[in-house]
Amino acid sequence: MSNRYIPYGYKFEAGQPVPHPDESQIVGEIFHRYCAGDSLKVIAEDLTYRQLEYSPGKTSWDKARIKRILENSRYIGSDEYPALIQREQFVAANLKKEQTNTNKLTIDDDTKLFKELTVCAKCGKKVTRRTDSRSAEPVSWKCSDCGWSVRMSDDGFKAQVISILNALIDTPDTASPDGPAPEVRTLESKRLLNEFHRALDSGKASEGELIKMVFQIGAANYQAIDSREAVTARLMADFTKASPSTDFQRELFQRTVRRIQLSPNGPLALELQNRHIVTERKD
Repeated sequence: MSNRYIPYGYKFEAGQPVPHPDESQIVGEIFHRYCAGDSLKVIAEDLTYRQLEYSPGKTSWDKARIKRILENSRYIGSDEYPALIQREQFVAANLKKEQTNTNKLTIDDDTKLFKELTVCAKCGKKVTRRTDSRSAEPVSWKCSDCGWSVRMSDDGFKAQVISILNALIDTPDTASPDGPAPEVRTLESKRLLNEFHRALDSGKASEGELIKMVFQIGAANYQAIDSREAVTARLMADFTKASPSTDFQRELFQRTVRRIQLSPNGPLALELQNRHIVTERKD
């Protein structure tokens, strides 16, 4: 199948995606029929029978194509695409798909939390947890942007998180970044910096006004750095008060960890609330 450079249901006009008059109707039909009880297989067979083109010259629909349409959040208006269906219908369709997917393994609340916070250590994009009950190692984590995938059990994933937390509890100083604090810019400091450049480019601002703006930018950056130091002090206090445990300490994790970073070769790192990265300690 040739690659589509725009999702089914849209077309480009003046360089912008807009609803395709015919395909957008089929997208709506797919969601409606699936929510009403039709299976992926039944919908695919019917669209194939009707010889509806998925892409130019391609009329052979299968379950995977229907599934990809049901999972595509662009149909509810993400990524600057116009919405084709209601959000409630999208949620209902995907809830039904989750409930009827026999290959999907059940996960506990801790793993659900990890799913929401895990990003690629290379690009920073969210990493997807995938399951295949037919595989000897059914759980894998994939970064679609970078193209890598690693297999890791939920227990193995949690064990690494627990190990890093215990290391931080044993040595709370590890939560403090080494060396000078990196440059920190808040939204306010960015706004002030943009105003400064606009004033400088216009040539209309006086020297006194420009100096005043420089001091405002410096104050905003100093406040951000001071806040980072306060967060680090709180983190160290949290780890000092905690005791190592073989169990996952969920409350401590949520108070101290901002994100989980996963690398292509598998090891985890915890990005703390002060943005300091901590990896598993190797003895």
